[in-house]
Amino acid sequence: MQSHKTAWDVIRDIPHIPMDIKGNVGVVASNSCARRWLDNKSILINGEFPKHDGLVEFPITELVFFPKSKRRCTMV
Repeated sequence: MQSHKTAWDVIRDIPHIPMDIKGNVGVVASNSCARRWLDNKSILINGEFPKHDGLVEFPITELVFFPKSKRRCTMV
């Protein structure tokens, strides 16, 4: 088992990202949208906000999309 992966690889390995950029639930976000979320600190992984090319240590114990939003916050 790998002990590190890039944040981009972690997010792309999730079968369905919670919503697209317009907030449509159940719609898979585009690659560029998911990359922007990482670079704009909209995804929290293990208590950190990694950039798309930053390394993430396994095991992942915390994955939160849009942690600062009251309406869109999603914990996986």
